[in-house]
Amino acid sequence: MANFYGSYIGYGASAGGAAIAGWYGPRGTAFGGYYPNRNDIDYITIANTGGTALDFGDIITAVRGTESFGNGIGGRGVCVGGSTDSGQGNGGAASSPGLQYITFASTSNATFFGNLVVGAYVPGYGQDATWGMKVGGEGGSPYYNGTIDYVVTATTGDAEDWGDMHVAGARSASVNDTTTCLTANMWWNPGGFTNMIMHMTVKTLGSSVDWGWNRTVSVYSGTACSSDSGRGVWAGGNDTVGSQNVLDYVTIQTGADALDFGNMVAPRSDQAGYGNGTRGCFAGSYPSTAAIDYVTLATTGDAQDFGDLLVGRSYFGGCAGT
Repeated sequence: MANFYGSYIGYGASAGGAAIAGWYGPRGTAFGGYYPNRNDIDYITIANTGGTALDFGDIITAVRGTESFGNGIGGRGVCVGGSTDSGQGNGGAASSPGLQYITFASTSNATFFGNLVVGAYVPGYGQDATWGMKVGGEGGSPYYNGTIDYVVTATTGDAEDWGDMHVAGARSASVNDTTTCLTANMWWNPGGFTNMIMHMTVKTLGSSVDWGWNRTVSVYSGTACSSDSGRGVWAGGNDTVGSQNVLDYVTIQTGADALDFGNMVAPRSDQAGYGNGTRGCFAGSYPSTAAIDYVTLATTGDAQDFGDLLVGRSYFGGCAGT
C-alpha cells in the first residue's frame, strides 16, 4: 500500500519495497500522569485542530512520571516506568520497572510489555524507527541513575542494557531521526538543570556523549517533537523562576547550537509531545493543565492552540502512530 507521507527520513520504502516504521503518525496518544495519579490514555487526530481528546483506554496502574515512545505507522506505543507514589514527594522511591503498550490503530486498555532493567520515575526517552530507549531517571541507587535500557518496540519482552548516560540525570526529552537521538531538558546530579545536549547513536550500544552544542536555555522537564525530515523541536520546561514558554530547534545531523523557534501559547512544563511528521503537539502542563499547543515543524513561529486533553495533567508521556 502506498505510504501517505512519502519517502521521508522516518517512514518510506526500503530497497525491497517494505514500509519502514517511523516515530510519528496521525494519532497522538498520552499515557497516565498527575494530579492525581492517572490511568487515562487519550488520543487526538493530529491534523485536526479544535475540540477535546477522546478516550483510548486505561494503563494497567495509575502512575505519574511516565515517558513513552512508539514505532509509528502500523505500530505500538509503549508507556515507560513512572511512580505509584501519589504525593509530590520522592516519586523515585516508588519507581516502576514496568513497560506497557497499546496498538495505535485499536482503542483498548494497555497490555504488559515487559520490565526495564532499572525502574525509573521521570526518565528520559529515546528512539529511532524501531527501537525505544529509557534514558536515566530517578529511583534506584544512586537516586539519579544513568542507565539506558532499550527494547525492540515491535517485540514484547524485558528491556536490555544499552549503556549509560555520560552524566546521570532525569526529566529529559529527546529528538531523533533514523539513526540519532539528541537528549536535553535534563536535571542532572549534582549540577541541577542544564542546556547541554547529549548524543546517542541508537543502534550502537555504549554511552551517550556531549554533542558539543547546546539549547538556547537551561531548563528541565520540558518535552520535544521530531519531524519527518530531520528537525527536532524542544518545548517548554522549568527553571528557577518556573515554567517557560520557549521553543527551540536543531537540525539533527548538523552540529550547531539550538536556534530560537518561537514561543508556546503559555509557559508550560512537565508536558508530553507527539507529532505526525509535519505538525508537533505539546500537551498538558504542571500541575494539571489540559491545553494542547501545536506548531508546524518545518516553519519557525509561535505555537497555536490545538484544543484540550480529555483530562488535564502533567508528568506523562506521549507518542504517535496509526
